[in-house]
Amino acid sequence: MTMHLPRKTTLLSIALLATLGLSAPAFAQTQEQLQAQLDAKKAAEEAKQASANAQAAQDAAQTATTASAIQPTSGTAAVNAAVASDSANQATTAASVAAGAAATANMASDEAATGGMQTKVASDVAEQAASTAEAASDMAGEAAAGAQNAAQDAINAAATNPQPAPMPAAAAQAEAQASVTSSPPDSVVGEYKIDFAALDANKNGSLSRGEVKANATLTGEFRAVDSNRNGSLSQDELKGWMD
Repeated sequence: MTMHLPRKTTLLSIALLATLGLSAPAFAQTQEQLQAQLDAKKAAEEAKQASANAQAAQDAAQTATTASAIQPTSGTAAVNAAVASDSANQATTAASVAAGAAATANMASDEAATGGMQTKVASDVAEQAASTAEAASDMAGEAAAGAQNAAQDAINAAATNPQPAPMPAAAAQAEAQASVTSSPPDSVVGEYKIDFAALDANKNGSLSRGEVKANATLTGEFRAVDSNRNGSLSQDELKGWMD
């Protein structure tokens, strides 16, 4: 027994099927537009993270440079500072790539939404741009970590090679005096010039220890110059010392 659907029902079914068939491409386009928007959003987030990583790398490089400057004699600190700076440059470049990819993804999403580009093409462009931004963000993160490690190494190197503390003024003066009078007790340094008449306060033709106190070098050499050990210096004894 054959069943016959009412003509009205048949026409309604045909119309429904036709509507579904016509709406399939539109539905696909809507999905592609939505995917392009999601990819653009992902690319923007990756670019933002890459920028933060680049800033962290730059801060680490500055820290390493400061540590190297505090201890300029530490070659290790200087090398690590250079490594940190190089890593910071890499992170900055990666962040720039991520930002460019995010801009491309956003443009593709807009084109898909407005019909300026085929939705399938626009969606593919946005997806590729998002992947590029993600890879660049990862690279910036690795570079930032490298910069931070190098900065810490520079700090450690500077700490293990501290600069000598500045010598107190009194100690520096004492060392300077010691360097002038560091000859052996019985040596004659020579090649010194003195004003004999000015030092000979009592004008007796010889110089006592008290009279030569104004000349630290001669005071230190007094015993060596006093060849006859009479406790005073004659012009003849001083002649060899001053020549």
